[in-house]
Amino acid sequence: MIEILLFLVLGILAGIIMGLLPGIHPNMIILAVPFLLAVNIPVVNLIVFIVAMGITNTIVDFIPSFLLGAPDEGNEMAVLPAHKMLMSGHGYEAVKLAVTGSVLSALLFLLLLPFLALIVPVVFAAIKGFIYLFLIFIALLMILTEDGSKKFIALFVFLAAGLIGLLIGKIPVNETLILFPVLSGFFGVSIMFLQLKQRSSIPKQKRGTFFVSKKTVVRSVFSGTAAGIVAGFLPGVGSSELASLASITKNEKSFLITIGSLTMVNAIFSIACLWLISKSRSGLAVAISQITEIGFNELLLILSVFVICIGVAALLTLKLTKSFLNFAQRIDYALISKIVIVLICVMTFVFTGALGLIILVICTAFGIFVNLIGVKRGCLMGVLILPAILFYAFL
Repeated sequence: MIEILLFLVLGILAGIIMGLLPGIHPNMIILAVPFLLAVNIPVVNLIVFIVAMGITNTIVDFIPSFLLGAPDEGNEMAVLPAHKMLMSGHGYEAVKLAVTGSVLSALLFLLLLPFLALIVPVVFAAIKGFIYLFLIFIALLMILTEDGSKKFIALFVFLAAGLIGLLIGKIPVNETLILFPVLSGFFGVSIMFLQLKQRSSIPKQKRGTFFVSKKTVVRSVFSGTAAGIVAGFLPGVGSSELASLASITKNEKSFLITIGSLTMVNAIFSIACLWLISKSRSGLAVAISQITEIGFNELLLILSVFVICIGVAALLTLKLTKSFLNFAQRIDYALISKIVIVLICVMTFVFTGALGLIILVICTAFGIFVNLIGVKRGCLMGVLILPAILFYAFL
């Protein structure tokens, strides 16, 4: 029991570190699985460590994604509404909304799990041959909701991003790692470069009541939870795209609650799918599947760790957010952006080499173009959606 608690604490600490460092994603644990197995750590301890790390990271990652503009996969489009709130003096509230969505959706997911256990295997068996059609529908929805002539530009952006996705699949670099420079360029570095040009700085953060109606919270949590479950069936579709579709009131508050709910449910649902349909729907799930088969007892262990980590990570994230904002207001925000850009470049070179740096530059330039032209950045997710469409269409 003491060993399990130790690995739980270690997993939470690892999740915090990975969450705070831009671009370090828990899916990278896949690369460490052979080493972990070689040192003969008990399977139960490994499961506890991986789940604790992944769930903690999912929440803590809101800090760099929202306040630094350095998103991990799934939080790409959340950068803009969070940045608007940050610049209006409500950076803490932006993170708090996402954390609130995560916690409430976790409770809702646990209540729904018995029902999901009955219907998910049936639904998955019925739609697995038509997944590419659902992906095409979502792609068309993103493109056709653009204004007027921008529909053609959106189509070009989607196809160009999709071509990049197809090309990087041929590069001799781990497919999980190569997404780091791609997503950082599209959604992170490009925004930070534009911020440098505008010489933006973090304004004084406001204190006091930040009103969000209970109706908005409840509806956003329910829609985010539903979208998180749907995301488990649609590979290649990021959380942000589904959140923009599921967001009820189409404002920053609703969107951030929805993205928090969706991200958390997608994380735990992807692991639960190992038990529900024997499929790996995320890097964390793949890592666990390489260690052991998931039965009912293992699922109970995972859910127990999940509940503990949700509470701990939520409290720590809110505390760390306050500390970060207090620190950031005392120094030049442009300097923070420059440091993050350099850090992303260094990490890109370490993980993906010179090819990764070239991809980062190309994707950054393309991300700047999309921001300046005024097309929805969700179209850039063609980098994942188009390869997924072609894969499932010709499977």
